[in-house]
Amino acid sequence: MMPAWVIIETKPSAEEVAERSLRQAGYRVYLPRYRKLLSPHGRARQPVTSMRPLFSRVLFVQDWRGWPQLPISGTVGLMLMRPQVPAKLPDEDVVLILNRERAGEFDEALPNGSGVAVRNDIAPGEEVAFEAFGARIMGVLDELTSDGRAIVSALMFGRVVSTSVSAAGLRAQDSHRWV
Repeated sequence: MMPAWVIIETKPSAEEVAERSLRQAGYRVYLPRYRKLLSPHGRARQPVTSMRPLFSRVLFVQDWRGWPQLPISGTVGLMLMRPQVPAKLPDEDVVLILNRERAGEFDEALPNGSGVAVRNDIAPGEEVAFEAFGARIMGVLDELTSDGRAIVSALMFGRVVSTSVSAAGLRAQDSHRWV
């Protein structure tokens, strides 16, 4: 049977330092993360995605040997439920968080605080469909922009036209549901 996971408190903004230190000490560590879109200053700078800790000042360690006697960089100590009783998390809960993280459910790839999510489930070159003028239009995705728009080459009015549409309204050509 796998030992439970304990919750470790870290110093402010030291989750990654604590994760590295605990791994070096031989512990199995899990630091849940999410993607955040950052918009650097300057005209020619493109937004970049950064991985951030999902929980501030918290990470999970599988409790194989108990808390070490030596100090671990970046940590404050074990989160306690009551005196001398560490807060624990069952393996099933950690797997649930891991699966949701991998599915991108926590991602906040939001450009300039506009509240429009950037899609990462479709890629340029894929065939897509969207609704316009009361009809279903099919085309090829050329680009996803940082402001939640998609540039699509579509057959409209008898010719191929490059158009900008909301990325939220696109669906992959082989998909049977709108995403």
